[in-house]
Amino acid sequence: MAGIGPYVVKRLIQAVITLFVVTSIVWALFEAMPGDPTDPFYANPNLKPGEIAKMAVQFGLAEEHHGYLEASDFTPIPSSDIEKASPNCTYYYKLIDFQRHPRAIVFSFNISKYGVTIYVFSSEKKISVDKISFNETAEYKWYDYSSVVGRAVQTAGVLPKRYTYVLLNFSKPNAQIPSDLKIAMMYVVDTPLYVRYVKFIKSMFTFNFGKSIRTNQPVKDILADRIPRTLLWFGTGTILVYLIGIPIGTYIAWRRGSVAEGAAIGTSLFFYNMPSFWLGLVFIWIFSYTLGWTPIGGYASGNLTGPGTTCAELGICPGNPIYPVVDYGWHLLLPLFVIVLLGMAGIILLQRTSMLETMGEDYILTAKAKGLPEKIVRNKHARRNAMLPIVTAFVLSFSYSIGGAVILEQIFSYYGVGYTYLTALTQQDFFLAGASLYIISVLVILGNLMADILYGFLDPRVRLQ
Repeated sequence: MAGIGPYVVKRLIQAVITLFVVTSIVWALFEAMPGDPTDPFYANPNLKPGEIAKMAVQFGLAEEHHGYLEASDFTPIPSSDIEKASPNCTYYYKLIDFQRHPRAIVFSFNISKYGVTIYVFSSEKKISVDKISFNETAEYKWYDYSSVVGRAVQTAGVLPKRYTYVLLNFSKPNAQIPSDLKIAMMYVVDTPLYVRYVKFIKSMFTFNFGKSIRTNQPVKDILADRIPRTLLWFGTGTILVYLIGIPIGTYIAWRRGSVAEGAAIGTSLFFYNMPSFWLGLVFIWIFSYTLGWTPIGGYASGNLTGPGTTCAELGICPGNPIYPVVDYGWHLLLPLFVIVLLGMAGIILLQRTSMLETMGEDYILTAKAKGLPEKIVRNKHARRNAMLPIVTAFVLSFSYSIGGAVILEQIFSYYGVGYTYLTALTQQDFFLAGASLYIISVLVILGNLMADILYGFLDPRVRLQ
């Protein structure tokens, strides 16, 4: 066991670095995607752009700022300097440089109190005020904002840009701007790129995934509800696959050339190359629809007692102490059988190949020459050394099990992580989809770490190198 401590520490450091790099890549991919998670909501006529902008704030994509424009902030401008302006009115303007592209701008004040009309113009570049016109056909034109004060500028048809001009129009000549005039201003701007990156890394490492765009539930609560279901199915299936596949693979390798080997390989290849969705549908049609032995879908009956439920079919109803176990077990029976058939083939073939390579080693011949019993040579000498690739495959398979199988979870209406991930993608729920991928990535990295450590225990040559 000498050297195992430094070896584990080294692997831990490598795992943390890998997780950091993977998380950074995931962030870069999401940033590179066109648009952002709030884009689909602009097609909803029941949502105002200002409300969508505030959603971006909740999602951590933007920042909300508040301020006031006072009388002293405005500069008087002669009506002759504004195209199509009335000489009988008095004008004051204010140029606001937001530095960044705002998602929404909202101004609120009591217009009737001062008898003033408010106009807004927004542009990506700074425009001279005398080039902005009241002419509807002009390239740069003022928009009468009086009727929509207190709402996002987008609702007025003016897309907010970095430079925004606010023009106050008093309907009499030589009017003085009231000293107590205050215009409440709220604007939402995108969070700087580096800030989003730091917040994303921090959120991922602290498992703070935000809220689902579609359901407004915390993503971690959704995953906490779905992960146990997927682990129950695919985790149990993975364990069964290896418990059954390793002994079979070991036996047929030791009995190479026998009828058992041919039958095992033929059966394994048959299921190994079979589409999972097709096998699932066939089994549902036979065992659920035709014979009625198992439920057609779902992961549990819950408190339902009608036809097709655990209570109606098995006579064990809610309130019985063993009901939850029987309910979950009955719904899990067919999906588990399918996943074991599909996964066992690969493990049998992998164990057989690894055993055949080990059986040709000199120490196996030496053990046989010593007269050791066949069982000891096979299990203690050959199988143990053949377990190295199996350990890797098992740990990684168990890690991937958290992701489930998107297709199979759909086929069996089993609402686990795989089904959740697919739904999040189709509904553009980026936070939920990203969190699902992140959890899978974390578990795969941890799986690799566990495999490396187990390698160090099983074969001292690994940690010494």
